[in-house]
Amino acid sequence: MGRIKVSVIIGALLLVIGGICLAQQIVPWDKADKYYGQNVTVEGTIVATYNSGKACFLNFHPNWKRYFTAVIFRGDFYKFPPNPEEYYRGKKVHVTGIVREYNGKPEIILNDPSQIEIIK
Repeated sequence: MGRIKVSVIIGALLLVIGGICLAQQIVPWDKADKYYGQNVTVEGTIVATYNSGKACFLNFHPNWKRYFTAVIFRGDFYKFPPNPEEYYRGKKVHVTGIVREYNGKPEIILNDPSQIEIIK
């Protein structure tokens, strides 16, 4: 009986410690390029958007060719609010995922609405 209690306590501690280790690091949008290949939460305001019909681009700087963008592809549109380019524009958000380099700039692909949280 004593071993079971100790095992349960050790298991609970490992879960707590593991949860702390998995907590997302929040980085500002203009530093996202320092985190290629890492799973982080990027914070910033979406200042420009564009929906091509194939992808919706949520840009954190007017110069979208150079700075961080979150991207929703057409296959996932149905999961997000209608017209995400309007819904998220002007909102301060947390975007979570793996930062990838595309055409020399950082981006996170959003496959699920749980990856983007409006904070303001």
